[in-house]
Amino acid sequence: MIRTRTHVGRRITIGGLVPVLAISLSACGALGGESESSASDGTVTVWQYYGDEQMPTGKPLYDALEAYDAENDDVKVKIRFIPFEDFNRTLQQGAAAGEGPDVALINAFDTQQMADAGVIEDISDQVEEWGEQDAYYSTSWETTQVDGKTYGIPHVADDYALYYNKDVFEAAGLRPPATWDEMESTAATLATNVKYGLAVSGREGAEGATGILLRQLAAGGDLATFGDGTGAAALESFNRMVDNGGLSKGFLTWLEDDAKTQFAGGNAAMMINSATYVNILRDEVPDLNWGVAPLPKDKASKSFLSAENLTIGAGTGDPDAAWDLIAHLQEQSVLEEYLPARNKLPARDDVPKAVEDPIRKTFADQLEGAWAPEGDVATHSNESLTAIQEALQATVSGSSSPADAATAAQAKIDGALGS
Repeated sequence: MIRTRTHVGRRITIGGLVPVLAISLSACGALGGESESSASDGTVTVWQYYGDEQMPTGKPLYDALEAYDAENDDVKVKIRFIPFEDFNRTLQQGAAAGEGPDVALINAFDTQQMADAGVIEDISDQVEEWGEQDAYYSTSWETTQVDGKTYGIPHVADDYALYYNKDVFEAAGLRPPATWDEMESTAATLATNVKYGLAVSGREGAEGATGILLRQLAAGGDLATFGDGTGAAALESFNRMVDNGGLSKGFLTWLEDDAKTQFAGGNAAMMINSATYVNILRDEVPDLNWGVAPLPKDKASKSFLSAENLTIGAGTGDPDAAWDLIAHLQEQSVLEEYLPARNKLPARDDVPKAVEDPIRKTFADQLEGAWAPEGDVATHSNESLTAIQEALQATVSGSSSPADAATAAQAKIDGALGS
């Protein structure tokens, strides 16, 4: 369905989960101050952590903004790239000094904390007039909500699926596992044909918890309930794969990019990873015969949403111009060109041309039921995921039983949530 954008104000032209600082802007006078942009000189600033115009992660956004710039003459957009690890701190410091951006592209799970800190604006009125909120997947849209108000628009989405080497599976006479029990046996069988049955990130920190969280979600749990039995079941499952040879103990040192390297090099028959690696595999190893299957099921089959939201910075010099830019970036024609280039999925369900590729469609089909943290769980997801990775490390190293490791992780999660 093609939607017509409602313009608010005048038409313009333009140029993994990190904890943020607890800065209270109400005491700093930032909300009434001048932002880095100035309505008087026609500049609209956009801050983002994707990359610069030379990077494959940054170039598509620059291209989209430059195309918009070429269509309009009265305003210029100034784009600022801030590395991911520095982004939230820089954004809050800028807002406190009255020098924040007009538009900030933030991690979706930081939305509540940024709203509570006064760093981003309530855009409920603009969204109500716009009228396109029902086009978004419910999980994506929920990340923009804080106390019944809307503080952002989902920009893109990403989730996880099972990559598999078609040649290895065909030689073994196997199909991609549909359940986690099948995953365990399939990984063990294929490890006799290649080096590893399964590759997945397990490295220290939040990223290394993704695989075990996905396993726990399938068991019926979620990030806040790791100690209720589902966490122990997930830890036991991963530990069995290490014991049966399907999963290398070395995965505890792998990032997602390392898992990709093992899969791309033919060392791993399967990997759990996000849609981010679709274009990368096609570019790096064009002769590799691979496919993608939905994540295996247990009590459920759930993927984990990774996403960013477009927000309006507090104290913006021109909120109408900032909103107009955000709405433009969510137009169907823009997303159909931008998303494949950015190697991401639409956060809304009315952009079919962006997922015509059957590989991307497999990822997109999981978005409807994908899981994402909400509220305080989202705010403290980095600490909670780190606690889960520590439980995984303790289990695989043999220093703790799965049940004890899950209990210890739950205590840390409760502490992070203030329970």
